[in-house]
Amino acid sequence: MTYVWKQTIIGLLVGFSIVMLAGYAGAQSPDVNGTWTGSTTTGARTLVLVLKQDGQKVAGTLSGAGTDDGPVTGTISGNTIRLRYDDGRETTPALNVKGDRIEGLLSGGTQIVLRRTSK
Repeated sequence: MTYVWKQTIIGLLVGFSIVMLAGYAGAQSPDVNGTWTGSTTTGARTLVLVLKQDGQKVAGTLSGAGTDDGPVTGTISGNTIRLRYDDGRETTPALNVKGDRIEGLLSGGTQIVLRRTSK
């Protein structure tokens, strides 16, 4: 094999590896472990959401939501998290996770914004 041919093959392998690693990193779900606090646009209450993540699954508790306080479970796919009450009642619309912030629209167009306060 000639030197040029070896260099070409090595270059292609390195390029392919970089593309594969970038795709893998982009597909990873964000870390949502910790305590999140915030509110909705319709309420003066402070919501507290404590989450523990295991892969793409999350479990935790919600407080400050009045009658909706209690345990929650959910899933993460990409930068999207969906939560539901443990009794199976309601699933939130897709909420966006970006770093230490979760935000999105709940039913009725109510916006929710949560910020991570501790991990």
